[in-house]
This record gives sequence, C-alpha cells and structure tokens, in this order.
Amino acid sequence: MLRRFSSPTPFAGGLVEHECPRCGREVRLPLGALCGECRAQIERKARKLGRWASGISTLLLVVYVLIRLPPDPYARLVSAVGVVVWYLLSNLVVRRAARELLS
Repeated sequence: MLRRFSSPTPFAGGLVEHECPRCGREVRLPLGALCGECRAQIERKARKLGRWASGISTLLLVVYVLIRLPPDPYARLVSAVGVVVWYLLSNLVVRRAARELLS
C-alpha cells in the first residue's frame, strides 16, 4: 500500500503565497515568478528601449540608403520595404533582450 502524501505545501508547483522576488510583496504566485505590476513595469521599459534603439538604428539605415540608393523607383520601393522590416525586427529583438535583462 502506498504511503499517504503529507506535506505542508501539498502542491509546490501550484499557486502558493510567496514574495515577488523583485518588489517583495506577498502575492499568490509560483515560487520565483514576478507579480503583475513588476511584469508590466518591465514590459513598459522594454517597449521604450525597443522604440529608441530601433528608431535610431532605422534612422541611420535611412540615411545610408538615401546616400547609396540609385534613382530607380523600384529600388526606392524595395529599400522602403527593407527599412520598415528593419524597424519591426530590430524592435522585436531589442524588446526581447530588454525583457530578459530587466527581469
């Protein structure tokens, strides 16, 4: 016959009262998880950093493209699409990296 499970914390992986490791408030979270306010604050900082970094790098790319671009309208269209894709991808990468570093 199996022994009965008797632990002070019956479901260690479930929601148990713990402190948020960042702000120290007691909330019902798994051990080591951040509270909602801390996650929102990290996301706000990551969005801001992503906008700034991708905006500056896109501005530098636009200056380079305008200097090196031939006067062909098709080339201008392709480079405009490339600049938009650059902004979106660099924004995603910087936001992801900032979220990992700030948490």
